[in-house]
Amino acid sequence: MKQRKKLLCLLLVLLLAASLAPAAFAEFVFSGDEQNISGEYDSTVFLAGENPNSAADVKGILFEAGNTVTSAGFSEYAFVAGNTVSFAGENSGDAFVGGNAVSFSGSCGRDLAIAGNSVDIRGSVGRDLLAGGRSVSISGHVGGDVTLAAEEIRITDDAEIEGILRYNSSAKISAPADLLAGAMVYEDNQDSQGLQSILGTQDASGTQNATDAQDAQDGQDAQDAQDTQDAQNSSGDSGANAPAVEAPKPKSSPVLAKLKSTVFKLIGLLLIAYFFLWLTPLWEKVDADYTGKPFGTFAKAFGIGLAVLAALPLASIILFVSGVSVRPALVLIFVVVAALIAAPVFLGFFLGVLLWRKALKKDRNYWAELAIGLVCWAILAAVPGIRVAVKMVAGCLGVGVLACMLGKKKTAAPPVVQAAAAEAAEKLPAPEENASTLLPPTDKT
Repeated sequence: MKQRKKLLCLLLVLLLAASLAPAAFAEFVFSGDEQNISGEYDSTVFLAGENPNSAADVKGILFEAGNTVTSAGFSEYAFVAGNTVSFAGENSGDAFVGGNAVSFSGSCGRDLAIAGNSVDIRGSVGRDLLAGGRSVSISGHVGGDVTLAAEEIRITDDAEIEGILRYNSSAKISAPADLLAGAMVYEDNQDSQGLQSILGTQDASGTQNATDAQDAQDGQDAQDAQDTQDAQNSSGDSGANAPAVEAPKPKSSPVLAKLKSTVFKLIGLLLIAYFFLWLTPLWEKVDADYTGKPFGTFAKAFGIGLAVLAALPLASIILFVSGVSVRPALVLIFVVVAALIAAPVFLGFFLGVLLWRKALKKDRNYWAELAIGLVCWAILAAVPGIRVAVKMVAGCLGVGVLACMLGKKKTAAPPVVQAAAAEAAEKLPAPEENASTLLPPTDKT
């Protein structure tokens, strides 16, 4: 029992490190003119250009900036900025959107911070909304509080605000009467005025407008460009410091990005497999339980893994909803994620044994078998036609093998121990046929 707990704790620690390590490697996508991306990115994405357009599924943080910016894909967290910004995608976490003319028609799972000269919010916000600009229009749904800092505020009858509405006292607001009745008005201060000036809003006298702000910004950009050119001419090295728009486009190959991600995953899984091989008898136990066994043994492990992967998330959701305890629910979710990350090492081991011992007719060598098997798994998992099936088999089979090992009361001895025990038994003297001679003499008196 103690060894089982120690093995489980070690597994969780290693898998936590393995799950956090890939976050350090991000996809960098840059362009000087126009960039459109799509597909899946299991990392952070930086997208910049004149007219960037993201329709990708980003399982990480999306950084997107440019002149005319369109974000219509999915991201966990989003930072989007530009002159004209259209956010029509889906965001599961927090989103930060800013620009001159900003339109938000997508969905944000948590908090949304949005700022611009003209801000139009027609989408859905899961929690709180923080918006600032010269004019702010809201016609969507907000699940939490709304805090506004603007010159003109318009909230339509179709808007749904479940929390508290807060807005500055100098704003000209148009909103439903019932919403205004419960709203909170705060006095304008220096900080909010400074925010409005940054966003290009009007001053108290109302003499500044959006066109003046844009002209002032264009004049400042032209002055900055002239200063940069003068500095380059004075240094005599203008070619080395050419403007970004004239630089050649860096080549960004999706194939190379996918290859890099696969290599990092393979290295992480190899480290996990070799660590257990170095410190624990894990692979000896797996070898004894599954090598040479019929297909039904593997099918049973696959079925158990599928049941575990279905039951643990359901149990965590029940704990969350019922309010019994949040901590056990988080532990269950972490266990599922950790098991899924480590699961391919078991399928890799089985493939390695099949190739090393059966195909190549080699003696048992766990180091080589794990390496060959995981390389085969990585190749199969990269093939588009069978990628989903391979990942499903690896996940369910690996989780099933882990569940069977942790659920066993008695584990079979490794093959080396079994062979030593058999050899020792052969060396023992054979028992005599008449077992009565071995008994002590009895007193017949």
